[in-house]
Amino acid sequence: MKTSQLVDHFFRTEYGKIVSNLTNKFGGTHLELAEDSVQEALMKAMQSWPYAQIPDNPTGWILRVAQNKMIDQLRREQKSSNEQVPDLPQEAHTDISLDSIQDDMVKMIFACCHPSLSQEHQIILTLKILGGLSIREISSSLMKREEAIAKAYTRAKKKFKKEEIKLQMPNANEIQNRLESVLKIIYLLFNEGYKSAEGSIVIKKDLCQEAIRQNHVLLENEICDTPSANALISLMYFHASRFDARIDQRGNIVSLEDQDRKKWDQTFIRTGMGFLTKALEDPKPNEYLIQASISAAHCRASRFEDTDWKNILALYDLQVRISPTPIIELNRVVALKKVHGPLLALKEIERLEDTQYFETYYLFFAIKAEILKDLGDVEDAKAAIAKAIGLAANEKEKEYLAEKFL
Repeated sequence: MKTSQLVDHFFRTEYGKIVSNLTNKFGGTHLELAEDSVQEALMKAMQSWPYAQIPDNPTGWILRVAQNKMIDQLRREQKSSNEQVPDLPQEAHTDISLDSIQDDMVKMIFACCHPSLSQEHQIILTLKILGGLSIREISSSLMKREEAIAKAYTRAKKKFKKEEIKLQMPNANEIQNRLESVLKIIYLLFNEGYKSAEGSIVIKKDLCQEAIRQNHVLLENEICDTPSANALISLMYFHASRFDARIDQRGNIVSLEDQDRKKWDQTFIRTGMGFLTKALEDPKPNEYLIQASISAAHCRASRFEDTDWKNILALYDLQVRISPTPIIELNRVVALKKVHGPLLALKEIERLEDTQYFETYYLFFAIKAEILKDLGDVEDAKAAIAKAIGLAANEKEKEYLAEKFL
């Protein structure tokens, strides 16, 4: 692995863990300094590792450099204040306990989901700090403008500092109250890894793996071992089973219809089915349970032609009733077309277009183009796909859409 790729990998997988560790050590009021110090350590790694041997413990190296940077900065600030700075040795924490740093990560997720922050601020703060997502990636995940996300992130950090939020596991009641937000964050983190919003890489496996790992950590806690948490990890395993089939040898996207299902990871599918079975022990449906059931329906079909679209449409209908969102309604259109044909799907897509929610969402126009193409409306289909290509930020998505429609 090239040094630049290694550093990028560490930014995706270790950045949040190290920020969490340092914030836990120095306090939530120094969150921003922890971020800056870890970023500087990563930059130093980018500059020095190509010309020297990569450390045996890269995470420990980054943590030590970032920690020393924080100590130096805090000691300078101490001259003009009475704040006490921990007197830590320069070589502290060369070796890191994996359990300890993962514990810090979980604490940080729950801390970021503090009730003094709005749910949107909780999600933005956690995705940025712990997920290492860019403002653009978060704006794509939440379908909001980048400027709005940037402002919300700044406000969330100020609130986090002002409230002096502690990095500690809340009591049982608070864990239950915050769990919905925690699961939402894990879900969005996985989604960004599974379908990267920008760049030239379709799948960022390290993000997906980190989301699954975090979900496993939650399930180890009896309070967090809920039907929703089991359903979410089931959904992620089903999606992860298709990693090798989703892209070809050149890194290009392969549609669900054209995927070689022999490449689907059957171990992941069986694991997902196990978690889904546990989630189904509670008869009350939740959004992750329905999505996992939809994904399971795809996994059960040995060929695309064998897909039970009627069952999938019924599941989408259920989800629209219990937890309606514009994205769910859009996804439902795909199943609606398979069951009832493109004409009815067109009426539904036009209804959704009138809401103006999808003005900047490229997949909306890609789905619309597919429907128009099936109806033989070639010119309007080309116009829709041109708009989709213009809105897409991922280069591989652009290439896939152009090759499929133009």
